[in-house]
Amino acid sequence: MSDYSTFSTLITKSDISYPSTPFLGTPSPIEEPPELSETLMDAFLHHFSRHHFFFLNPTEFQQSALLPNLLPPGLLNAVVLWANHISANSIADSRYSDEQLLARAVHHVARDVAVVDPSPQQLLHMIQAEVLLALYYLDGGRLLEGNYHRAGAASLAFSMGLHQLGSSSQGSYALNTPQTGSYGLSRPEMIDAFWSVVILNNCFVAVSDVPSSIPCDAPISTPWPTHSLNDRAPGPFIPGNDVAGHSALTLLAKASVQLERTIAFTARNPSLPVPPEFWVISTRLETFRGHLPPVDADHSTDQLTLVTHAFVNVAIIRLYSPHTAFCAAARAKCLDAARCVSARLANARVAEWEMADPILGPLLATVVDILIANRHHNEAAAAIQTTLSVMRVLARLSPIVQKHLAAIQLRNRNVQQRQGQSFD
Repeated sequence: MSDYSTFSTLITKSDISYPSTPFLGTPSPIEEPPELSETLMDAFLHHFSRHHFFFLNPTEFQQSALLPNLLPPGLLNAVVLWANHISANSIADSRYSDEQLLARAVHHVARDVAVVDPSPQQLLHMIQAEVLLALYYLDGGRLLEGNYHRAGAASLAFSMGLHQLGSSSQGSYALNTPQTGSYGLSRPEMIDAFWSVVILNNCFVAVSDVPSSIPCDAPISTPWPTHSLNDRAPGPFIPGNDVAGHSALTLLAKASVQLERTIAFTARNPSLPVPPEFWVISTRLETFRGHLPPVDADHSTDQLTLVTHAFVNVAIIRLYSPHTAFCAAARAKCLDAARCVSARLANARVAEWEMADPILGPLLATVVDILIANRHHNEAAAAIQTTLSVMRVLARLSPIVQKHLAAIQLRNRNVQQRQGQSFD
């Protein structure tokens, strides 16, 4: 059984020490930033302790963060930025805006990455900082800047060999035992770090259709993630084994990979006739969707399962949508996928969510777009309203959801006006 308390090693000053003052680059945008107090840390961990984009052990991270010079300034400033951003009331010093805190986090992350010959623990911290910054930019809809940090996280992860943590690991920091690495790093943290980077990469591919930072032919041996104290030991990564999964995070990772692969395929094959691979992908997506667990209404914050369903159904939409103009079967596939997402939303108590996964903005906008195009079908109008209602709730929690909501509502109004005129 994976157990962070067993596998992780608390960082001590003898392991690593970071300078408390800048050592290169331009002066810091904020000379005296708010310190990472216990209040800020509690606010951050309340939302991120089990978040799929935070892979460090929460207890040990908190212990290290509240001691001087044990964690890199870039990571600490990224945590301050997020803690301030997600708090109902600003708990950082009110003299500093989000933009100032962001500027400082970016400054220190760049400074940390410039370290010559960093230790494995430093690299893991840098990856976490890059992931948090990329996620922040994604949440704000600032995709160009987010893509920069997304690519940075992927580059660091591959340079560290996190993609080869299996039994035949050949990475730069190959593991000596099933529990900890040769540098005392936590195996679960390293596994979850890699898959956090993969999921993040696939989110940006889905939002902006940018090329993946994960090479399609990369030899991946890293086991699937768990990110839970109660999950079984990580299962091996087997290419093509996308159906069975033993944790919600594993299913999310697999679903994001399915979407990224589908986007890459449609970019290579945008028109008819479709190659045989098209039907292989279609069958795999529908089989995978059929094995997904339902959204658990008893767990009001079950975003992970909802996002997983959205990933898979949007992958089906992306596969078939290039052919909807002249193929009724393709239109039916897209409509069925959109209805599947809307049905899952009806069972999710989103009003109780304290934080929204930013990827839901573009994913749900894609769903509504399909429903609008098929609004003459039975139940399409109700599904549109269900999805838009959820987006309105989530828009209060995420700027990118707000951005996509505004765009899709405008499209919906324009379609309604055109249809109204056609009956005049």
